[in-house]
Amino acid sequence: MSSIGKAFDKLIYAMAFLGGVMILFAMAAVCLDVVMRYLFNRPMSWVLQVCEYILLYAPFLAAAWVLREDGHIKVDIVLSLMSPGFQRFVHVLSSILGFVVMAVITYYGIEVVGELYLSSQPTLGSYRFPQFAITLAVPLGSLVLAVQFLRRLRPRAEKPQVP
Repeated sequence: MSSIGKAFDKLIYAMAFLGGVMILFAMAAVCLDVVMRYLFNRPMSWVLQVCEYILLYAPFLAAAWVLREDGHIKVDIVLSLMSPGFQRFVHVLSSILGFVVMAVITYYGIEVVGELYLSSQPTLGSYRFPQFAITLAVPLGSLVLAVQFLRRLRPRAEKPQVP
């Protein structure tokens, strides 16, 4: 595997790891908020807002890794009834369609993030964050997923090894 391919695999592994850490943080924060709210009558006002942002970031960060690991949902029972040649055709077609959809989302996501950056629009809620920073997850995750869909088109002998 090329050094660019290895670096990309490390990138998607790091993104998925970060997404997982974010989910663990959200889980701990919600549990702590429940304890603080019901036992001490001291809710933490930031938890809901931050968890909303995590629920946007985590899937976009992890999607390319899930695709690389062949973990996305598919109808195996239908695929198993197809000939190997038709299975390959479906694989190629889904990879191309996935790439096109992610490329379109990346393009429009970059436009939206650029507009939000130029307008310096903050988020709504208790705490003000730059809205472009929150929506950046969409084009970033979509771009990496689009590249992974392209990589999925090439046959590979084995799964890549990541640290």
